[in-house]
Amino acid sequence: MLLRALALAVVFALGGAGNALAEPGPTWRPAPESAARPSVTEPAEGWFTAPGLYADVHGEWADRATVTRLANHAATSVPALAKRLGLRPGATMDVYITPSEAAFHELQPGRTPDWADGTAWPSWSLIFLKSPSIRSGTATSLETVLDHELVHVLLGQAFGGRPVPRWLQEGMAQFYSGEASWERSIALAKNDFGLAPLPLGTITTGFPPDALRAQLAYAQSADFIAWIAGRNGEGALRTLVSELATGAKVNDAIRACTGLSLDEANDAWLGSVPSASALYRWATNSQLHWAIGAGFLGLAAWRRTQAGKVKLARWEAEEAARTAELFRQAELRAEAARNGTEGFWAMAALAPPRPRRVVIDSSAQRAT
Repeated sequence: MLLRALALAVVFALGGAGNALAEPGPTWRPAPESAARPSVTEPAEGWFTAPGLYADVHGEWADRATVTRLANHAATSVPALAKRLGLRPGATMDVYITPSEAAFHELQPGRTPDWADGTAWPSWSLIFLKSPSIRSGTATSLETVLDHELVHVLLGQAFGGRPVPRWLQEGMAQFYSGEASWERSIALAKNDFGLAPLPLGTITTGFPPDALRAQLAYAQSADFIAWIAGRNGEGALRTLVSELATGAKVNDAIRACTGLSLDEANDAWLGSVPSASALYRWATNSQLHWAIGAGFLGLAAWRRTQAGKVKLARWEAEEAARTAELFRQAELRAEAARNGTEGFWAMAALAPPRPRRVVIDSSAQRAT
């Protein structure tokens, strides 16, 4: 409990007192059951393709090294992720590495937001990523982005035409891709400091439209999955996926993997936030280690010298500027959603501005 309290204090201090931010929650837009897999326009010189058992990776010839690297990664990652999820890989996926921002949006079978870094279309086993040549040098590694999208597709294949619960899609993708939960820790810390928690049942079919509560929905989704794994082991996550994929109701699936009802599990998770989920993040999250250590070192320096105080003030000013920029971007994305850029599973994070990953879902998902 003391560790959680200290960690939350550091997270809250470094996160600033401003609102947590997020892209707007996605809106479910079913595709026709008969929708055929769309074709992807081939460049004039043709695709450089690295075929694989689970995924064929395509890109322009200038990106052939990246294509080959990601194909090798997918060859081991798809079966590994499927095994951890308790699933069998379905139809062979097609992963496209797009050479430009224009190509990234034009090649996809539907409209995509400008801020997306990668997209997944589970009903067609399609994934689109951006070439390293158009990505920021500080962006998340393409392997991590690919793993995130692979989880979305694997879940979509397993669920067939049934919608995947929002908290399951996002929580599993974050958990199994190994993405840092530092940003989620900030959101949860702020939730501990007075923001009303979101009952799990309210984020099964959709996330809140406002940025603050949407960020909490993403944070809670990731942390709830981590809580189940920490409490009952990863086998419980496989049970959860199996139950839901075969048509079980959420309450029954939660009981099958935890022994608790949906409401009981929600209450138990919220009650364990000061200990279990934080300790799980502490055990698995190197960035959280760094953040807490940096926070304590910064606090010690502040107490020791005036120079430390000045440095801490500079950090706070930088954080405030970053938060203001994130808020501006979140508002722009919310406006984009209101103007029709809906239908996406959006990947939210409190982090320096960077592209996001999304999964575009539909009820036409089919496992093969």
